[in-house]
Amino acid sequence: MNQLKLPEFKILKIEENSQGDLKFTVEAVEPQKICPECYSTDCYKHARIERFARDLNLFDQRVGVKVRGHRYKCKQCGNTFTQQFESIDERDKITLRLREKIKELSLKEPFAKIADDFSLSPTTVKRIFNEFVEQNNKSMIFQTPTILGIDEVHLNKQMRAVITDIENLKILDILANRNKKTVTNFLENVPKKQKIKVVVSDMWQPYKDAAKTALPSAKLVIDKFHVIRYGNKALDTIRKSFKDTLTKKQRIKLKNDRFILLKNKEELDAREVIKRDSWFAYFPILEKAYFLKEGLRDIYNCKTKDQAISCYNQWKLSIPKDMKEFQELSAIIDNWHEEIFNYFDFFATNAYTESINNIIKHIERIGRGYSFDVLRAKVLFGSRATIKPKYKNYDEDYSRIDHVMSNMFHYKTPQLIEGFGVSIPHLLEIFERNEL
Repeated sequence: MNQLKLPEFKILKIEENSQGDLKFTVEAVEPQKICPECYSTDCYKHARIERFARDLNLFDQRVGVKVRGHRYKCKQCGNTFTQQFESIDERDKITLRLREKIKELSLKEPFAKIADDFSLSPTTVKRIFNEFVEQNNKSMIFQTPTILGIDEVHLNKQMRAVITDIENLKILDILANRNKKTVTNFLENVPKKQKIKVVVSDMWQPYKDAAKTALPSAKLVIDKFHVIRYGNKALDTIRKSFKDTLTKKQRIKLKNDRFILLKNKEELDAREVIKRDSWFAYFPILEKAYFLKEGLRDIYNCKTKDQAISCYNQWKLSIPKDMKEFQELSAIIDNWHEEIFNYFDFFATNAYTESINNIIKHIERIGRGYSFDVLRAKVLFGSRATIKPKYKNYDEDYSRIDHVMSNMFHYKTPQLIEGFGVSIPHLLEIFERNEL
């Protein structure tokens, strides 16, 4: 029985060394009889040679394959050649099926471990991974969205820009950083970039500058959740500063205050409302800060831009002069006024951003020590949530004759019907099932 299950070889001998590694000595079932240069069959054996390649492990034992063969010489053109095998990768001296296994494992395990498991060098494993990523990068052909999202995640000790298709809930790419040059370069190279009508981002100036440079006709919308987060931060800063002025007995009364005060008012249960209101009776400053936070949220309940701007102006006037945290927030809103209130023209948000960040951080946690390139590949190519480009052939419904004639005289490029991307809802399902 051929234990290797490589049909182009017959096994001559099997050996096992002291470490338990297996070595299969094999030779070709069919010798090569055709010259690759002139295709003549008038060839003869010129010299005996031996080659070695690593293969998949067998029953947890590392496997090496020693191939006995010949060098051939063509009588017609004088070319000297060595027999090539379909199952062997000549450059890295491994079987092609081991190469595919390394690609799969490189998204799950450290390169050094993979190298040790198959008795390879880490350099070889890294090169195979890089080729795998390059191959997948070329297949990242996506349909240009109307609404593009730009956000960021802290990954491998640096902030990285995350590009999303908001309408179709897909991650499109993760960039090496979030500076203007990198983001601009990405946007400039988006196919049919004029299709992008809206860019949703947070208040990071390089995103605004990049969008203005690469997509001058697109509208920039500041994600509402980032604005609301500023309100939560202002309240929390006031809450902590105020608590520092209280006695220990007074602080005890405010047990669980952060959880309740930062919770949306409509989500509080009756017990929490009673507790909140009792605090406000004793500590009016917390009441004022709390309802400023909630008032900012209420702006986003407006149905039109004019209503929202009017609501904001009233909110701004209600801020006490000595409450600098909210005064500073109103100044930030004024600086980004157009982009923030563009929301009410499109009602577009990066609603899934926090979920994406949690997933990416989880992947970084379980892959501690991995490089950015590996972590990016794990997110983009490492799960069943990855959607590969799908095409419709214009001629696929024709009869065979019509199909042939069409290919000869009326060829049309296949139509892209679904572009590359990582399905965010599917990725969330995989994450919740702990299958990443």
